[in-house]
Amino acid sequence: MRIVSGSSDNSVRVWDASTGVKLKKLKGHTNRVNSVAFSRDGTRIVSGSSDNSVRVWKASTGVKLKKLKGHTSWVNSVAFSNDSTRIVSGSHDHSVRVWDVLTGVEMKELKGHTSWVNAVAFSGDGTQVVSGSSDNSVRVWDALTGVQLKELKGTNWVNSVAISSDGTRIVSGLSDSSVRVWDASTGVELKELKGHTRSVNSVAFSSDGMQIVSGSDDKSVRGWDVPKIGCKHLAWNLADTNWIISSEGQNHYMWVPQAVKLAPPFTFLIISRSPFGIVEFRRSMIGVDWVHCYTPCWNRLVLGNPTAGDDHIVSN
Repeated sequence: MRIVSGSSDNSVRVWDASTGVKLKKLKGHTNRVNSVAFSRDGTRIVSGSSDNSVRVWKASTGVKLKKLKGHTSWVNSVAFSNDSTRIVSGSHDHSVRVWDVLTGVEMKELKGHTSWVNAVAFSGDGTQVVSGSSDNSVRVWDALTGVQLKELKGTNWVNSVAISSDGTRIVSGLSDSSVRVWDASTGVELKELKGHTRSVNSVAFSSDGMQIVSGSDDKSVRGWDVPKIGCKHLAWNLADTNWIISSEGQNHYMWVPQAVKLAPPFTFLIISRSPFGIVEFRRSMIGVDWVHCYTPCWNRLVLGNPTAGDDHIVSN
């Protein structure tokens, strides 16, 4: 097992985790190294530096493979996708960039943050990127198109972000000493974890998503047990397409007009875990796209799953 570290002496170092012996010193950066990461397969290392560059190294030899140019200011955070084919980087220049590992070509520039981007991460399946910024926001992006999917607004600078392996939760560490947990699909804040007394600079999920660990300027590392956050089976999500969907995002329940302001998904509607549930519409005004989601009968709908695939809404 190995550890990789970046330093203000401009170097990247690889260590044997069991013995503490230094295995490699990677030289090339001309300013401090702010972020480093191993690829999931362990063959490559990525580093981001205040020399405005991202560099890719061969982990076994320490040879530099690529220098990724594009950022116009310090690179604060870097991460690999789980399949080790892409890198995401966040910079003082307010941008998030996605790169092809093999070619070093910039695939996408994700624009939207209005201040420094301090933290970036890929979702487990590689379809989304999460970023945290000094503009007090966490943003979720489509990794392939570069489209911003969600903006999670906080109270202070975001120093670190992580997304659970199943992609359902995001955790952020803030300069106001808080750790915040979010529903990844809705952007709803699920929990504020209190205990740190100074800026939280690093956060991570356990592999099963049931624990969070955080590190702070208060000189403490804290572990949090959060298996019950969110009550996922009671939630629905409102997609950007205005469909109410299941919490897993797999089933479409109904369409609502954009002008309708729905209450938070944990209080407005409960989708039954059993094969069907009943929703009353006696005083409801339905949008123009109602024909795509249900057939009305006596102002009542039955939500069911008569066939494989997406849930169907049928009349009772």
